[in-house]
Amino acid sequence: MTTYFDLERIAELQDVMGAQVGTIVASMLRSMTAAIDEVEAAFAAGELERATRAAHLCRNDALMLAATPLLEALTELEAATRDSDGSRARDALEGLRAVWPATREQLANAGRVS
Repeated sequence: MTTYFDLERIAELQDVMGAQVGTIVASMLRSMTAAIDEVEAAFAAGELERATRAAHLCRNDALMLAATPLLEALTELEAATRDSDGSRARDALEGLRAVWPATREQLANAGRVS
């Protein structure tokens, strides 16, 4: 297990899906990057409902990868935006920004090694 996700979980996904780890990780990394970019764009536009949908989509991938810190940040963000709590949502966005870069980097490295 890395600090940001569970490598054993990725191996389990490989067994179930029959795909190579690199393919699985690359696909989920693209999906999460797009969703987090959407969260950022939604916040910039003041569209909390749009941020809720994007955070939810990203949560699914984070859950699949057992990326617990990212999952927790996205869960808080989704709850705050769903409640239309702008202050809490901004704090949650900062939490997401704190864990995403390292998670993204570790996932990119995991995809390259396989």
